[in-house]
Amino acid sequence: GQWVYLSLSFSAQTSSMRTQETIESKLDKRKKTLLGAPPGKRTVMFVDDINMPALETYGASPPVELLRQILDHKGCYDRNKLFWKNIVDMVEMCACGPAGGGRNALTPRFVRHHA
Repeated sequence: GQWVYLSLSFSAQTSSMRTQETIESKLDKRKKTLLGAPPGKRTVMFVDDINMPALETYGASPPVELLRQILDHKGCYDRNKLFWKNIVDMVEMCACGPAGGGRNALTPRFVRHHA
């Protein structure tokens, strides 16, 4: 088909570093600063239990904020060499249960991408 499937399943221990490594490992490196699906295809990323990662000191969930940055700005920074990597030809779908019992509420900044 014309779609490449990327699946992530979050837990309370999910880190933004591991999330970024997983996403980048499934995308083709088109140029040094450009990641995307193989030529002629698009990537659909499904994130299960998006509201499971633990909150940090200031109430943010780093893995969710990484996904928000990718949606808002179409990319993220390389964590070693600190240059910007654009991500193209990718859409995101998420699933979550209601907040409570270890699940956290998602921020309006993130949820607006999925309305």
